[in-house]
Amino acid sequence: MKKILVLVVATFMCSGLFAQGIEFEHGTFKEALVKARKENKLVFMDCYTTWCGPCKYLAKTIFPQKEVGDYFNQNFVNVKMDMEKGEGIELCKKYGVSSFPTLLFIDASGKAVHKLVGGMPAEDLINGGKAAMEPSLRIGTLRAKYESGNRDLKFLMTYLNAVKAQYDRENMAIVAREIINQTSLVKYMNKEQFYVISSADYPYGSKEFNYLMENKDKVKEMTEAYIYGNLFRGAIYKHLGKYAAECKSLNELYAEIEKCNKQFALQGLDGVKKKFAYTFYIANNQLQKWYDLKIEEAEAKKGEKAYIYDYHGICNEILNTAKLAASQEIVDNFLKLARDFAADKQNGIIMGNLMLAKLYLHKKDKKNAEKSFGIFYAENGKAGGNNTHPSVTNLKTAIDKL
Repeated sequence: MKKILVLVVATFMCSGLFAQGIEFEHGTFKEALVKARKENKLVFMDCYTTWCGPCKYLAKTIFPQKEVGDYFNQNFVNVKMDMEKGEGIELCKKYGVSSFPTLLFIDASGKAVHKLVGGMPAEDLINGGKAAMEPSLRIGTLRAKYESGNRDLKFLMTYLNAVKAQYDRENMAIVAREIINQTSLVKYMNKEQFYVISSADYPYGSKEFNYLMENKDKVKEMTEAYIYGNLFRGAIYKHLGKYAAECKSLNELYAEIEKCNKQFALQGLDGVKKKFAYTFYIANNQLQKWYDLKIEEAEAKKGEKAYIYDYHGICNEILNTAKLAASQEIVDNFLKLARDFAADKQNGIIMGNLMLAKLYLHKKDKKNAEKSFGIFYAENGKAGGNNTHPSVTNLKTAIDKL
């Protein structure tokens, strides 16, 4: 009898432990809307994919927390939708979901009233839920006030936090700069409010960037390492990309890179020089030089695991760079290389056919694009590859539209 009692207590305790977090519905989205209407609640929808790292972080680390479950279970009808399967595919299109995870708050009529994007701590998720519950704090309301001309400082801080929660970097920069223009850069040089400065995304060479550079040791103390690095290197790389496209020689470019490196250490200086040299070659129509060096660099890794993936990267660069894509000689030469990879049933059949499918799509050769994509899809599936990734589904859609 005692054993049975212990077992019952243990079972109760375990069920309580695993019931702490968000309780997600298991029905359809339509059923969730019906329940939301009956209970006068919003639907909270976790829009995720199976390959998304931040989605897994939320599912394993944040959603199971008691404080998160307590708030969301009380205030929302909660659903999880894989945006690449079942009804999630149509919901993804309907709500224009393009980043993962996207966390939507939807009223009973099916209208999205608030949105969060990305992985986040429990406190930020709960605050996002509270904003969704308060109509005056919803992103649509705040955006309308901003567009109507509201520039009150308190309002701008609220709006900045809202666009930050959506990872809307363009509007983060605009709003953060307005806040700083109304006050001062120095006001936000503290751990609690430095996010205002980091959101502003000041360009290299601006007076604000120079001030931060002069005080980089202080900046390092008040922010996380990745924010510190992005703040300076991000601005420097943008500057160098523009400089590489406009300078007259590689010597000028390398001198500028060295100057920037003295201001702020650029990790892997030789790699940085190589990266922006490629930009210089394309800007100066030295396309064959670009191509020959890229192939030489890839061939140096022959025998390594990354070998074929480097070639796939070159393929994407060719097709995504207008000047390179317009070079029939380069495209046709790379097509021959892709055919060689595809013929290697041991090591190249998957990635080779993926490259062929993309190249034939570019050449508007639907028959061969379909054939190559079909081989890739079948072989990738056998190997346990992710055939639901957007890069795969979008490629198929593009080929189907030829």
